[in-house]
Amino acid sequence: MIVNKTQFTFSLRAEWNPSDPEVESIWFLFTKAVEKIEDEKTRDEADFRAHRIYEKLLEARNHYKVVADSAFNSRPSSEIAAVYNSLYNCLWSAYKDRLVNFTRSFGYDIGCIFAGKDYEQQMSSFITRHPEVSNLKSFIDIQKRNWQDHLRDNRNGNEHDGDFRNKKNVPDFNNQENAKQVFIAVSRTIEMVGITLLSYKLPKYINVILVNNKATVFDRTHRYEVRHALQGTDAKPLFDSPYY
Repeated sequence: MIVNKTQFTFSLRAEWNPSDPEVESIWFLFTKAVEKIEDEKTRDEADFRAHRIYEKLLEARNHYKVVADSAFNSRPSSEIAAVYNSLYNCLWSAYKDRLVNFTRSFGYDIGCIFAGKDYEQQMSSFITRHPEVSNLKSFIDIQKRNWQDHLRDNRNGNEHDGDFRNKKNVPDFNNQENAKQVFIAVSRTIEMVGITLLSYKLPKYINVILVNNKATVFDRTHRYEVRHALQGTDAKPLFDSPYY
């Protein structure tokens, strides 16, 4: 079947404003790579799980669009807090639940990323089982320091007892710039962890190439390309659109 990709891209982008996060690029990357999985049962489950990540990121974008509105800060404080909490709950769920289910579907149970006090032990066990992805720990260590544990504590505090009196180190994410930066951090991590692990389950003639390392969902370009070996491994993008 021949698809008019120009029309396809236009129809997707009609759903958001130029300043909104383009989470479709992650969905397209994951589903395009999943198509290459040779085992049908694994492929079908991974495809289902990729759509569940997209589903939660779409929900997060809907909340972000409210936050980014120029009149948002004029709303009642309780309403503002509720929208921020909904945004961060969606992002955390996309990362902690939906991504874990996605990678588990093709053989990588990354629940150790969220192991709390047992993180070091569980991550060490994970690397022992999967030495091909031994660099995952150093990457997650950085995310934990920079934003992951802060988002966890912020989300847990707001979701449960709401008591931050003894949690002075938990940053207040409830402003528009922080909302954007958290959205970037979560979505980039989902994308990077998901596609890196998935790449080890693809046929040897399929490569995943990093072509725009600094790109985020707020840009209109893509970070990765899924290519046949005949298309080469040059880091220069082969395609102008994320929906190649």
